[in-house]
Amino acid sequence: MIFSSARKPIAVGAAITVAFGVSGGAMAADMRMPTKAAAAPTQPIDAWTFSATPYGWVTLLNGSTTVKGRTVNVDVDFNDLMNLIRRSEIPKDLLGLMGYFEARKGRLSLFADLVYLKIGLNGDMTRSRGVDALNATVGASAGLKYEMFIAELAAAYEVTRWGSTAVPGSGTALDVFGGVRAWWQKADASLALSGTVNVADLTFNADRTLSASASASWADPLVGLRLRHQFAPGLNFVASGDVGGFGIGSQFSWQALAAVNYDFHVSNKVIWSGMLGYKALSVDYSKGSGLTRYEYDVTMHGPIIGITARW
Repeated sequence: MIFSSARKPIAVGAAITVAFGVSGGAMAADMRMPTKAAAAPTQPIDAWTFSATPYGWVTLLNGSTTVKGRTVNVDVDFNDLMNLIRRSEIPKDLLGLMGYFEARKGRLSLFADLVYLKIGLNGDMTRSRGVDALNATVGASAGLKYEMFIAELAAAYEVTRWGSTAVPGSGTALDVFGGVRAWWQKADASLALSGTVNVADLTFNADRTLSASASASWADPLVGLRLRHQFAPGLNFVASGDVGGFGIGSQFSWQALAAVNYDFHVSNKVIWSGMLGYKALSVDYSKGSGLTRYEYDVTMHGPIIGITARW
């Protein structure tokens, strides 16, 4: 979804709902008297509709990551990301694949938001905290590499809907939803060889740096609200937000998304629309202690842009 639609931020690259219809008719005539055109077939009100949205997320990062007890602060702004795009080897060091899928029938909808992200940060975007779990100086951060997969699965129910008399075809609906957001993540932290470094569990690299690598997976329950507003036929807005974790997977997580969708083409019973928005996803997860501690306390946010097909 992006957020959740979607959600959610793409960004980065934030977001996601469209409507469609079909029409047709036939006309026949005999030599004596013309007949009326056949009525256009209409879709049952409770029929399932489906949508798919591949999208890009310009993903900016703020927070910290702890790998084997070594904590690295992360700060990636838009300029940093543009430098990464210019310098990185794609797809080895920089890759993002995202997609949002939804099925709706009446007031019920089921949706999934999938994100795969690989990003390698250099020392300009990271900074070590100074000491590790044994109170030894770890040296300056030389870089951090992330690889992660995030899968959000949820069910939504429309609790209320109201129309507008100002613009024909406009209206607003409010959904409640609940589900799960599953994470798989791997982080590789590189530390400069300086100071009094505890090297017992670190790996020496050819460039005289030290590296630590760890991975983690967890699942967060989540609950949220989604507002869908139709400005006019073919133009709509979606805003959603959710909270999750509650100490079951992560300590706490939240996601927010806002996006505008515009229908631009109808082809073979499929409506195509463009989506532009902003998505933010934050999580505070940790496990282990001392030199086995892994922690990911980061907010990912940025613009999202995508194309939606609905049938």
